[in-house]
Amino acid sequence: MPTDIHIDKADQADDHNERGISFFNLQRYPDAIKEFTRAIKIIENDPDYHYNRGLTYYSMKMLEQAIKDYSMAIELMPEHSDYHNAIASAYEDLAEFQKSLDHFNQAISLEGDIPDYYYNRGNLHRKMGNPGAALNDFSRAVELNNADLIFLYRRYEMEMEMEKYQDALRDMETAISLVPSNPYYYMAKAGVLTRMNKQDEAKTALENGLSIIPDNPDLLKALENL
Repeated sequence: MPTDIHIDKADQADDHNERGISFFNLQRYPDAIKEFTRAIKIIENDPDYHYNRGLTYYSMKMLEQAIKDYSMAIELMPEHSDYHNAIASAYEDLAEFQKSLDHFNQAISLEGDIPDYYYNRGNLHRKMGNPGAALNDFSRAVELNNADLIFLYRRYEMEMEMEKYQDALRDMETAISLVPSNPYYYMAKAGVLTRMNKQDEAKTALENGLSIIPDNPDLLKALENL
C-alpha cells in the first residue's frame, strides 16, 4: 500500500510538471509557476521541477527567484551541466560575472561538447573584456556546430574587434556560401574589405549580393554609401 501511495504522488507531481511545461510553452508564465510549485510541494527533491520553475522565473526576469530554484536543482543533482549553464546566465544578467564564469566553467567541465556553453561563455568573456578568451570560445562553438551561423557571426564580430580582418573575411565568405540569400553577410564582407582599404572589392561584394537579391534596399544603400 505505501508503494501505491508513492506512485500516486509521483504521478500527481508529474502531471503538474507537464501542465507547467505546457503553460511555459504558451508563455503563460504565472500559470506555469503555479503548476511547478504544486509539483514541488508533492515531491520536493526532484531537481527538474526546481529547474523548470527556475526557467520560468528567468523568463519573467525574476532573476533572484530563478537563481534560488537553479541552486536547489544543482544541490539535488550537481553533475547536471544544464543547471550550471542556466544559473550562469542568470548571474550574468545580474552582472555577477565571476559567479557566472564559475558556473559556465563547471557546465563545460561536465559536458565539453555542447556548443551553446562555449557560445554563452564567449559572450560573457566579451563583456568582461577578455577578447582572446571570447574568440577561443566562439571558435570552439563553431568547431562543434558549424551549421549554426550565429556562432560564426559572433566569431566574425570578435575578429573585427581584434582587427583580425583576414579571419573575419574568411568567416563572412563561409556564411555567404552557406546562406547566399542573406544580404547582411554581403554587407559584412564589404565592411571587412573596407577596413582593409579594398574599396573596389567591397563594391564587388555588394554587387554580388545584388545579383542574388536584386533591389535589396539595404544592399543598395550600402553600395551608395561606399
